[in-house]
Amino acid sequence: MATGWSSAPPAGASCCCGAGCCARNFPTRRGNEMAKLWSGLFARVRFVALGGRYERFVSRCAQAGIPLSRLRPVPGGVCGVMPARYYKQAAAQARPCRTRLRVRRRQGLWFRLRRYQGRWGLLLGPLAFAAVFVLMQQMVWSIRYDTALTPAQRSGIWQALYSMDIYEGAFLNQTRLRQAEKQLLNQNDGLAWVSLNFSGGRLVVEAAAAQPQPAVEDNAYTNLTALTDGLILEMNVQEGFAAKQPGQTVAEGEVLVTAGKKDYDGVLIPVHAKGTVQARFARSYQCTQPMEYQSRLPTGRVWSCFSLRAADQSLVLPARQAGELDRCITTHRPLTLLGFALPVTVEEQLVMEQQSETVRLSEDQARDKARLACLRQLFRDFPDARILRQTEEVSADENSVTVTVILQVEANIAAAEQM
Repeated sequence: MATGWSSAPPAGASCCCGAGCCARNFPTRRGNEMAKLWSGLFARVRFVALGGRYERFVSRCAQAGIPLSRLRPVPGGVCGVMPARYYKQAAAQARPCRTRLRVRRRQGLWFRLRRYQGRWGLLLGPLAFAAVFVLMQQMVWSIRYDTALTPAQRSGIWQALYSMDIYEGAFLNQTRLRQAEKQLLNQNDGLAWVSLNFSGGRLVVEAAAAQPQPAVEDNAYTNLTALTDGLILEMNVQEGFAAKQPGQTVAEGEVLVTAGKKDYDGVLIPVHAKGTVQARFARSYQCTQPMEYQSRLPTGRVWSCFSLRAADQSLVLPARQAGELDRCITTHRPLTLLGFALPVTVEEQLVMEQQSETVRLSEDQARDKARLACLRQLFRDFPDARILRQTEEVSADENSVTVTVILQVEANIAAAEQM
């Protein structure tokens, strides 16, 4: 009786013993791999046909062109593998033979994907992740600076980049990078060149400090005149012609070093007067300090306001806002998770609450503040002043204290004046 299958070896199969058993029992590794690949791609079902005239069922399938493979007998029937698209035809061939056709196992990519039918989120999730991953390659994840840059230079460059909307979490392209390089060079005279390299989410900042340029002196024809009355102690004339000598007294506005001198023919020789004239002189300053005044004083309350910036968008977190009198210090840092930097910049605003209060001073405190104000005026007028002697006169009333400071000072009194 025909059964539809045969145990004869395939044509062309050979082995060392000549019986073909090696080809059946020991298939090549490459053949197994290819078989697994094809079976994994195409939809196939492993079936079992039980009862009835199952031999006739196999013959009818062969006559109908239904490919059956891996047929082997089982108690009461036969089992094998067929493509899933032929299963309905095989079931139609099994009914006249009174054979029960059942599916043992489904194989292939189609059945693996079928279990996710209606659950498109599981399929679209990896696709969305891949799209976001590719998109975030154009986002700044971290900023690295050249090791040759000082902390002050790094801070200045970072502040400049932040003002250009370049920070952790911003999208970049080559056009924005080139524009940022030009703006950095124009804004910072201390840099000789700047290079911004962006790759794989990392922005590398390379720069070199510019060599200090010598100051260009004004060559206008000017005289050096005295700022105040005094006794000349020392003169250091670098350019020009000295009009006074050490030991002489001068009045305010008198010429110390002239920028021109006539030669033997009476022709004026103009030069640029340059030098210093050390002199001893007396100076007095008077300052009045009120006993009460309004001042902004901290209350001791401190809090922080946070905002997140990414992709040219800003998210302000709920917090108490700063008042008009409060002092604020703003800092920026990348958002980190377990030490891993994320493409988000955290802007923290440290708020120190202040309020306007009336400050009441004692007479000694008011006198000290008035004296300090007088000394500030002295060093504003003569930065290199050296105080030789100091006396003061104090007058006080109910609301203020007035201090008159009389100083004997040694300083440079030469000042340039246009001819």
